[in-house]
Amino acid sequence: MAPTTQRKQTAEYLALSLSVLALCYLLYHTLAGGTLLSPAVYDNYGLQAQNWLQGRIDIENGASYTWLELAIYDGKYYVSFPPFPSLLSLPFVWAFGFSPANLLIALYAMIAFIAAFGCFRTFGCPTHLCGFWAVFFTYATNLTELSRTGGVWNQAQVLNLALCMLAVWCMAADRKNLSLILFALAVGCRPFSAIYLLGAGIYYLLEGRRTLKHTLFSLLPGILSVTAIAAAMTAYNFVRFDSPLEFGHNYLPEFTQSVYGQFHPSYIIPNFLQLFRLPSITSSLLIEFPLFNGFLFFLVNPVFLVWGIRMFSRRLWREQLPAALLSLLTFTAILLALCAHKTMGGWQFGARYTVDLLPAALIGLSLTLRQDVRIWERFLCFAGIAINVFGAVFMLIQEMS
Repeated sequence: MAPTTQRKQTAEYLALSLSVLALCYLLYHTLAGGTLLSPAVYDNYGLQAQNWLQGRIDIENGASYTWLELAIYDGKYYVSFPPFPSLLSLPFVWAFGFSPANLLIALYAMIAFIAAFGCFRTFGCPTHLCGFWAVFFTYATNLTELSRTGGVWNQAQVLNLALCMLAVWCMAADRKNLSLILFALAVGCRPFSAIYLLGAGIYYLLEGRRTLKHTLFSLLPGILSVTAIAAAMTAYNFVRFDSPLEFGHNYLPEFTQSVYGQFHPSYIIPNFLQLFRLPSITSSLLIEFPLFNGFLFFLVNPVFLVWGIRMFSRRLWREQLPAALLSLLTFTAILLALCAHKTMGGWQFGARYTVDLLPAALIGLSLTLRQDVRIWERFLCFAGIAINVFGAVFMLIQEMS
């Protein structure tokens, strides 16, 4: 197929796919009462942007926002999440007086879909299979439920996923500096994405170790950009909390009153076991599942099963050893870091923290495309869509009841 024809086919496929996704969000928010353009109740980022425009870095009258997770330090209230999503909310707050968080999070999710599609396309996957894998990595996962509403936790995870998947696409397209910048911006959403940033940097250095000086010189724009992003975030942290690495969560009442604080090794095993809790079916065929701190993570993210099985490919480890190691080690490191947190995400459908692992799986799975898509993989994808659409509607019902 000629390159021009390929580009046209790709553009048409993406345009149609995004139109369907936009329709799905419109239908969902119609069920929710017409909330697509409304501000979200738990949108800390929009609140932070409002205070920035007033010249404040703390939250005015913070004590009155009892339903939000605000850090308390030296008697002042601060948004306890990394600031990058607030930067994206800022133009909307300036122009309209509020941030359309539900619309923004839907856009972030669709960007993740485009990035996954582009990653597989770069590796030479046919257009229809790019669409299949893009759906498998996005709307057959917990992203479906996360992207239905623009609460602060959801925004952080979905924007982080979009940035990390864009970074993986850039890695596949050999745009190294841009990938480093995107991973650095992702740290401004979810700090554990620093593991992706570190892994990508080590991968590039190992890849170019025979001409290390040339490699370092070629990566200089990315390194300088990452340094500038890190300097901005650490300075912002220091101004607020007198610590360059403190985003604010350690000053939430939930963690200041905890014996072991926000992170501790004693949390790892109990939290890891929670990721394998099974739903149950009653005698009346009613499905029951835990609503706190997650349940069987590959039930709501079945692409992890496919990734895990394909990672056993001898060809992958023989021909793509560095990338395979990057996939496996970043997955393992982030999983351990997530499990070392006091909670596994609180009230939720599925296991939302494990969405952070999807870019690691994308790195490994996109390398095995010489194999055809098997029928059981298609089944898992369709099952993932059904489960997560159910989850989105189920959570809406819980909120409206």
